[in-house]
Amino acid sequence: MTASTQAPAEVVTPLDLGEGSNDLFPKSFAPVDDTIIWIKNIDWKLQGERCKGGLNNVGLVLAVIGEKIHDAGVFLAKI
Repeated sequence: MTASTQAPAEVVTPLDLGEGSNDLFPKSFAPVDDTIIWIKNIDWKLQGERCKGGLNNVGLVLAVIGEKIHDAGVFLAKI
């Protein structure tokens, strides 16, 4: 029985070929790219108008609550 000594096949990586480590990974990551595109496609003028409308509604609610608290205070002052 003769034993043959063969070296295992060596795997060549991109780094062995002189390429940089950044070449090992794709240039972009799909979920991040999709999110960036989604944010860029938002109609910011419309969103600003919607925010102003929401703040207006919050202001109205606060005014009504303030008026009711005042009315309750006036009622308690008369007792």
